[in-house]
Amino acid sequence: MKEFDYSRVPRYKFYNFAVKTFGPLFKKLYHIKYKGLENLPNNKHYIVAINHTCALDPVFAALGDGMPGLHFMAKVELFKNPIVAWVITHLYGFPVKRGQGDKTAVEYAEKIVNEGHVLAICPEGKRIKDKDGVPQSAKSGVAIFAKHTGAMVLPTAICCKNKIKRGEHVTVVYGKPLTLSELGLDKEEVSREEYKAAANAVMQKIAEMREKELSEN
Repeated sequence: MKEFDYSRVPRYKFYNFAVKTFGPLFKKLYHIKYKGLENLPNNKHYIVAINHTCALDPVFAALGDGMPGLHFMAKVELFKNPIVAWVITHLYGFPVKRGQGDKTAVEYAEKIVNEGHVLAICPEGKRIKDKDGVPQSAKSGVAIFAKHTGAMVLPTAICCKNKIKRGEHVTVVYGKPLTLSELGLDKEEVSREEYKAAANAVMQKIAEMREKELSEN
């Protein structure tokens, strides 16, 4: 596997090409609707937090009108295939070793935000394949990234009444950005418990958005 270059945050022409070329087709295949586009911040200093029910969640979130390029974590195993690795990398994905405290990937994620790019993260840490798609408890990462970079968190709910597949109707709802103050992170020292509580507050907001959307449609 070719080593990923964590030393710089790249810009790839392929990303915009893929969004413009395949985005419309992708939206038709999944009948995607977008709500809350007015909540997208005017600046790029924010983190997109997404509930994780399928591998395509970052793609769903990235295709909303006005959404800048999203950089996202992907499990390192996906990068073993050179073709898949090239595609993921040029769509701004980067490898992370899950469950191993991958310091290099964490520092790179913070670099993304600090250099004015947008990071997408699934706070649950893995796909929720059962539980009827209901968002589950979060790991602390999203709160730690927000605190270390000073970025707001944009809660984003991927909503589908059934298991996501072609032909189903998917709605992506962007909520109002959550500030450090609203998450209880606007102080010098934050405990492990407070990071966990802040991350779960993000997931609770996503869960509420998802439940509201599904109950109305």
